[in-house]
Amino acid sequence: MYSPSALARLLVLMVATILALHSPTQATSVTEVTFPELVHGADVIAVGSVSTIEEKWDETRQAPLTLVTFSNHTVLKGNPGATMTLEFLGGRTPQGLTLVIPGVPQFKVGEKTVVFCAGNHRDFSPVVGVWQGVLRVMTDPQQGVETVSDNFRIPIVNIQAGKLLKLSPMTAAQAPLTLSALLQAIQQELPNAQ
Repeated sequence: MYSPSALARLLVLMVATILALHSPTQATSVTEVTFPELVHGADVIAVGSVSTIEEKWDETRQAPLTLVTFSNHTVLKGNPGATMTLEFLGGRTPQGLTLVIPGVPQFKVGEKTVVFCAGNHRDFSPVVGVWQGVLRVMTDPQQGVETVSDNFRIPIVNIQAGKLLKLSPMTAAQAPLTLSALLQAIQQELPNAQ
């Protein structure tokens, strides 16, 4: 006969194994978020660099969490404090398995990012639109300016009709959107509360 705690651990291990064995082509379905919805749906909007990434096991939820801390940040909305730590569902379990939630952004220490946050410590992804509220900052090697890409590193070229317009064959002639132009667009949208 198994004890209740042993049965609970076995159940967690079985669920984690089933989740880990799912095909990596699984996707998370999310409705497209407009630029105004990103701005107004966020509790915090900040530009910062990832300073640490830490994985931990949450005993209460019986789930792995990944904590991503941003420092050297400029806050456009909200008040996250001197550093900002976002909590994402996913990471390593005590059994050594890894839980990956399709669509949840992945980060690297040192990368600069614009984040539109809502639901931190509550939702499985504290980013507006799961991944849509993560914009990667890249330095254009030819011009030496900071430009913005989406979470999947596809360059954004404009904000048009309330949408982030991405690089495509139809927009190939356009220059990537600069970080300064994005920050200006956010500042212009903030007073337009819906």
